[in-house]
Amino acid sequence: MIELVTYDEKYRIALEDYPLTEEQLGFTGHPLELLERCTNIATYTPIIILEEEQVAGFFVLDTGADKFHYTDHPESILLRGYSIHPAYQGRGIAKISLALISPYVKENFPQINQIVLGVNEANKAAQSLYIKAGFIDVGKRFTGRSGVQIAMCLKLNKLIIRQALPGDEQGIVDVCVTAQWNTYKDLYTTEYIERIIEKYYTTVRIQDEIRFTSCEWNGYYVAVLNDQIVGAIGGGVDEEGIAEIYVLYLDPEKRGQGIGTKLLNYFTEIQRIQYKAKEQWVSVAKGNNLGIPFYEARGFIFQMEEQAYESTAEDNVSSLRFKRMMKSPC
Repeated sequence: MIELVTYDEKYRIALEDYPLTEEQLGFTGHPLELLERCTNIATYTPIIILEEEQVAGFFVLDTGADKFHYTDHPESILLRGYSIHPAYQGRGIAKISLALISPYVKENFPQINQIVLGVNEANKAAQSLYIKAGFIDVGKRFTGRSGVQIAMCLKLNKLIIRQALPGDEQGIVDVCVTAQWNTYKDLYTTEYIERIIEKYYTTVRIQDEIRFTSCEWNGYYVAVLNDQIVGAIGGGVDEEGIAEIYVLYLDPEKRGQGIGTKLLNYFTEIQRIQYKAKEQWVSVAKGNNLGIPFYEARGFIFQMEEQAYESTAEDNVSSLRFKRMMKSPC
């Protein structure tokens, strides 16, 4: 288990046994050096990276004026002195800990909406690590104590769930087509996937499905993360109040961030309140070991197995039908 915690004196002994090589010290400060500065600089917040309660890394978050070397944006925070203890390197801790920084900042510094840092131009490994974590090169360069620094920025995730609008069709197509191939490439034939995409996931069709909604087709709703569509959901409700989820797809790289749950919850409320749905159904491909646990964890119960929609006997694919009951609208 990897977690981030604010520094406490009980971790000092572990930091005293924190050997960084001469090369590493050329790119980052030693934790003890940074802690010494923390006692005199009120804007510094030292953070410990723990693995199973053991000190695996260290960094500082700084709200002071030094951030303006990297950005003109006042609601930024500077990540500095990031390092992983040599004994813990090569175990994926850097990747996980960097992913945890955004939620930590959002919880503890709610006014902040981007994280900035400087990485030495010669430190190619660190540049690659930060890029994979979502940081982008903002084009600024300045000379630091150990050479030219590249300014990088990570915008904190701003997720919006809303009804799809004209102009969203290409974003919906991109998400749905990418998710189709990612989800079904090992379950369905290429011919079947291409047939579904050609029929349902074209900009012309989705443009109409955005514009024209009804009880039978409630329209598309999208998850927009930092101005980019990363998820889409759609469905309908029949005259007896039986709701269907026809589409729920995410950008595969955004899985595990709760976006699918938020999309489903938002759309469920639309079906429940606006369209008076009493129960909700969904079809999941047999063998879809990502989709099945997702729906089961949200109260859907298996009902039956049937031939997959738009498939033929030659396709040899099956869907599993799941249902959950919905609370009556107040």
